[in-house]
Amino acid sequence: MRRNVILGLAPLLLPYCALFCAGLTLTLAQSMGLFLPLGPGEATLEYYQALTRDQGLGLSLRLSLFVAFFSAAGSVLGGTVLALALWRMPPGLRRVGVVSKIGLILPHVAVAFLVLLMLSQTGLVSSALFQLGLISTPEEFPNILHTGSGLGMILAFLLKGVPFALLLIGAVLFGFDIRLIQTARMLGAGPLRTFWSVTLPRLLPAMHSAFIILFLYAFGSFDIPFVLGESHPGMLSIRVFDIFFHRDLSQRPQAMAILTVMFVFAAVFAMLYNRFAAYMDAWRRKL
Repeated sequence: MRRNVILGLAPLLLPYCALFCAGLTLTLAQSMGLFLPLGPGEATLEYYQALTRDQGLGLSLRLSLFVAFFSAAGSVLGGTVLALALWRMPPGLRRVGVVSKIGLILPHVAVAFLVLLMLSQTGLVSSALFQLGLISTPEEFPNILHTGSGLGMILAFLLKGVPFALLLIGAVLFGFDIRLIQTARMLGAGPLRTFWSVTLPRLLPAMHSAFIILFLYAFGSFDIPFVLGESHPGMLSIRVFDIFFHRDLSQRPQAMAILTVMFVFAAVFAMLYNRFAAYMDAWRRKL
């Protein structure tokens, strides 16, 4: 069965794999000084060694991890809460859940400009507060964008991530056998115990999947950091863009080295997180 599925998807998988492998190979080669616009070059690891001496790269890495973790964790938490709320609604009221899918329709760059339009010091929220007399000038509105804290980017990622997590977790909930909860309640389990022992274990696989996808996307995203972030300290994607397009051609291998490190990190993180999730699930079953 699995072989038939792979053969059926081969016409789509082969071109994708070919393009992906070609791009990855070229990135790795250029990160080592090969196949550069200035000439064939010689293989070297000096560009990776230069990354270890770059203090600004450490700041970018910490900011990228901070934004990726809190946006992914917040999205999973918010999506889980909303999914549970919709699941407990009467069938006739569940249609309001379609409003949550608006965030899925909008592109990331559109969400970034929406946050900029609403929450900047000259945005709609500050203007409304000024008109209501709650602040004397629009400049009194807290500046949460372009401060280097990453808060504006996290808000934008949440607007996209919460509906995505809601979609994955809600699909599990609406296929959930309600009789399992009824049986647990009949055996004397309270609401909290029922949720912890019956509902949550069935949601965890979807929650873990949503977290990995959202974390890795935010970690390497470019569109939202380009609109709402700063150049210093900037996200890793902004740093790669700056080196590749705004500096000498001789520094392009450094950008490729950063991309290679980001790819390796994403692969290792996904593998370790899956193992951690499997370990936690096995530990919970023993309890």
